[in-house]
Amino acid sequence: MSDKSLIPICSWCKKIRTERDNWENIEEYLTNIGFGVFTHSMCPTCAEKIFEKKVYLESYQDICKAISSSLSLDEVLNLIVKNVVKVMNVKASMLRLLDTETNKLEVAAFHGLSESYVNKGPVECDASIEDALKGKAVSVYDITRDEGAKYKEEAIKEGIRSILSVPLRIDNNVIGVLRMYTSEPVKYTKEDLNFVAAIAEQAAIAINNARIFKTRISKEKEYLRVFEAVTKAVSSTLKLEEVLNLIVRKLPEVMNLKAATIRLLNETGDKLLLVAAHGLSEKYLSRGPVDTEVNVREALQLKPTAIYDVSSDPRVIYQKEAAEEGIKSMLTLPIVARGRLLGVLRLLTGVHRKFNEEEIHFAASLAEVCGIAIDNARMYEELSKQRA
Repeated sequence: MSDKSLIPICSWCKKIRTERDNWENIEEYLTNIGFGVFTHSMCPTCAEKIFEKKVYLESYQDICKAISSSLSLDEVLNLIVKNVVKVMNVKASMLRLLDTETNKLEVAAFHGLSESYVNKGPVECDASIEDALKGKAVSVYDITRDEGAKYKEEAIKEGIRSILSVPLRIDNNVIGVLRMYTSEPVKYTKEDLNFVAAIAEQAAIAINNARIFKTRISKEKEYLRVFEAVTKAVSSTLKLEEVLNLIVRKLPEVMNLKAATIRLLNETGDKLLLVAAHGLSEKYLSRGPVDTEVNVREALQLKPTAIYDVSSDPRVIYQKEAAEEGIKSMLTLPIVARGRLLGVLRLLTGVHRKFNEEEIHFAASLAEVCGIAIDNARMYEELSKQRA
């Protein structure tokens, strides 16, 4: 074979090097040497692949748009199963979410299945579920021929042949399993599985967002309820002693605390006096002054201070007494009214509690409401004395 029969072609872009050391597209090169003019078309194999990818892309966009259209958790779950059936053209779909407390998969939503099949029993023993929980997409080609299938008879009665189980993951943590059911045996390709995995990923994100939204809204509703309850309680009287006792009783009740105390500054402002307490023994209350404790000094400087473990935190003097009393965590807040420091409010828990910034800010707002109520009661008492 002569050198002229060797045609240098790029193994990547398929351009051909000419005698002038230029690189030309293969169509241009062949046209120039007399092979004729090329027309561009698409072979059936490539056409099928391109069409399939286009369908996948359009379907992916459709389902992402659908499941992201709501922040209601129940609505998101139902949107997922309905749109999976529509987009994947399957008989039915079911979504199970992992209960982190029981470590069991609970039915969250389903579409195209009967109640009797959905409630047929637990699925943890199902091998495909086990693999899905490990992060693998698992397909059962024909459940009627699967000797290891626990609910084979139920599946046959339901008209189910193939089952595809896909994990739902957030940050590599499996939060549940999405299942698709067909009425005829289906052998899923690698492209199919990649597409379904992409859908499952978007479904997991939508579920996570809806959960976060639900938690936030629930917390805000709870904060509003507590704020209204405390405001109503402390505004129900103008007698100072009653206001003080209402505060220390109401806050543990609505905030799930063990106890609460109020200490107010004396007339000279150099000493804190215990004026109200609830949920604590006399022995603990008489343990001694707290004015020198770091957390109290910080509160007197208008800085709320949270302590996770009072038995070991150096900012607490009476660690032993706190442990004996069953106190685990503590939040010390300044009581301020009309820009004037009145004293400190202490919230105490019987279990370890990490007060986050949002909770501290909320408690500080409550302390401010309490401060205004205390100041109003004091002014009322002063006016009552003057009239007498």
